[in-house]
Amino acid sequence: MIVVTGLIHTDLETLPHLHARLQALCEPSRAEDGCIFYHMGMEDERKGTLMAMEAWRDMDALTVHLAQPAILQLLADFEGKYSNDVSVHMVSETQKFGA
Repeated sequence: MIVVTGLIHTDLETLPHLHARLQALCEPSRAEDGCIFYHMGMEDERKGTLMAMEAWRDMDALTVHLAQPAILQLLADFEGKYSNDVSVHMVSETQKFGA
């Protein structure tokens, strides 16, 4: 499993537009083959910070996702208007906590 987590930073003027576009990608992304979960949420509105959390069956599924026209269009539309601190984690074993 591939897990993508991190923060996306933008200015306060761009924040509502970027957040709306990311939210619009959630349902279609969740319907993609290989998506385990996909969430884009507001982390800190005062600081212009969004949180990305998604998981994919494998790197092939993530690669296909990143090549989707809607993803490429979002990246083009917001080019230079955000920065991110996003990490990709390969998870080979799941450990459950609690009962």
